[in-house]
Amino acid sequence: MQDIPDETGEIIGIGRNGGILGERKLVRYAGVNPANGNLLYLDIDGNATESPDFDRDAVWTETNNVPEFLGSFGFDLDYKNFFLTTQFNYEVGITRFDFDYSNAIDRDDIGVFNLSQDLLRAWTPDNRITDIPSLDATNLGVIGGGASDRFIKNSDYLRLRFLQLGYNVPQKAIENSGIRSIRIFGNAENLFTWTEFRGFDPSARAGSRSYPTARIMSIGLEIGF
Repeated sequence: MQDIPDETGEIIGIGRNGGILGERKLVRYAGVNPANGNLLYLDIDGNATESPDFDRDAVWTETNNVPEFLGSFGFDLDYKNFFLTTQFNYEVGITRFDFDYSNAIDRDDIGVFNLSQDLLRAWTPDNRITDIPSLDATNLGVIGGGASDRFIKNSDYLRLRFLQLGYNVPQKAIENSGIRSIRIFGNAENLFTWTEFRGFDPSARAGSRSYPTARIMSIGLEIGF
């Protein structure tokens, strides 16, 4: 293994000696301060602070945006003249920065975009135990959104990528017609996705406000002569 050619043994965006490729170095997010609604972070020693310094307090998180496993599987079923075909895709052991959710709870977008109802849980003097900081928090800009792990989320998913359900018209119904076969079918693409990820699409490689993978429905008729 070739060491990283840097006197510190690490390059942000690449990783560190002995670490995983593309490992993130971030300030650890610790939640909302119930006393005042500000954001809490952990310093390099694990102590809570409202004013972290990235250069001093960021740590290697042993996470990147590469899945440990990915693949697909499916099955075919036939019953009498009906048939069913499926394909599932999955990724396991992956985290992503949830741009969509971070935008959906951005106080600066109030009145500009549709936002998450989670903002209704924002800290107030009467609602001190919450995961959403005060809309008047004084340290929202202390650490940039991409410099902490606040929005680094598990994005494992299982997706029903393709489903086809169809019917083969019986030969008796088309005998002496000059037609060899008739198949009627419906297709569904990206029908369901099971995930804990809050953003639009756990498989999206793009960044902020990216469109989710489209759900497509179609029907077909196949006639063989």
